[in-house]
Amino acid sequence: MSESKHGGLGHWKNQRISSVLLMPLILWLLWTFTALAGADHAAAVAFFRSPLQAFMAILTAGVLVYHAQSGVTVVVEDYLYPPWLQQVAIWLTRIGCLVGFLATVYTIYTVWQGV
Repeated sequence: MSESKHGGLGHWKNQRISSVLLMPLILWLLWTFTALAGADHAAAVAFFRSPLQAFMAILTAGVLVYHAQSGVTVVVEDYLYPPWLQQVAIWLTRIGCLVGFLATVYTIYTVWQGV
């Protein structure tokens, strides 16, 4: 495996690490969906007011967004040309993922704080 101009080997390792981290987090997410199935809004809010559940939601969102952004970056680097368009697409992906993650953190925080 050769190292590309964007750090291919490091990128590959980071994707594998985020994949491994996502395994238990996705199991937690599935458990959460099952636990809240049929629950009303008040029950869901009460669930996410727990500091542990709020932390788990933010952690899951962070690792998921990182993994998605990393994967999209690889696809863009491999298949999108010319290079200036690659850079635009990579930055738009990063900005979109950051905005999505910050919106998730803000939402969980407001639920956790009861705002």
